[in-house]
Amino acid sequence: MTSGRGQGRLPQDSTLAPALAAIHGFYLHLADLRRISAKAVDALFVTAPHPATGKLVLEPRIRVDPRPSHASGRAPAASHEEFAALLRTTKTARDRCMVALLGACALRVGQVVGLLREDIHLVPAGSTVPGCPYSLGPHLHLKKRDGHPRGAANKNRGTVVVPVPGPVVMLYADWMRERLTIPGAGKAIWAFVSFPGPTGEPGGQVLGTRRVQDLVSDLARDAGIRHIHPHMLRHAFGETAADLDVACDVLQRLLGHRDVASQNVYRNPSDARVAHAAQAVNDKIFGPA
Repeated sequence: MTSGRGQGRLPQDSTLAPALAAIHGFYLHLADLRRISAKAVDALFVTAPHPATGKLVLEPRIRVDPRPSHASGRAPAASHEEFAALLRTTKTARDRCMVALLGACALRVGQVVGLLREDIHLVPAGSTVPGCPYSLGPHLHLKKRDGHPRGAANKNRGTVVVPVPGPVVMLYADWMRERLTIPGAGKAIWAFVSFPGPTGEPGGQVLGTRRVQDLVSDLARDAGIRHIHPHMLRHAFGETAADLDVACDVLQRLLGHRDVASQNVYRNPSDARVAHAAQAVNDKIFGPA
């Protein structure tokens, strides 16, 4: 009998849901008895309008996602059509730009919400930003930082430079214009911030990873496609690059992997591609038939 990380089965949603409900209820009871600080309630719950009545209620920050999971342990890649459907379904320039960064730049959710405005250098090729020698066109810097207000994490080590394609540059410009309409966004250092809330909050607050995860899931539902998790958009980038035979060391840089073996999950060549490659090699050896 062994135990520990990676051993045994993961708990099912049917087990987690009542357990989480009991834990949340226990902490609310302790708060009512003044046995714990109200800060504990703030950490576990968020105030939100009830979808039916509109009244403000406490909703758990941690909850079980009842939507389908993936038995393989790895989310499959979103298709190009699904990525396009998500973009078409967005209702704000901010959301459109975040989805584009997830799919077209292969960013992780924690990297998107952790971006600062100073990390994004959308200058034309041949130009540079003071303090940054990169001159190959629009790009952003993924920097590992601690202390994100909502606990977001960036897995890369050091600083990773990611090229930004032209369509994403335009979407970011649209977001910058939209951002001007948010009263609380002017002094915010974060690249992506919240909109004004239903109870009068001015907006301009940093986003958490759960907000982006829920956004992508909701967009998929509204678009009438299968459940999409943000990491499936990163996988779409990785598999597309692998299909284009992007060199392993180049794809490692693009994805910010520490180990080149991490990209093996994207390299799943079809029988047709293998047969074509074998023919191409033999054409070189023996000459074309």
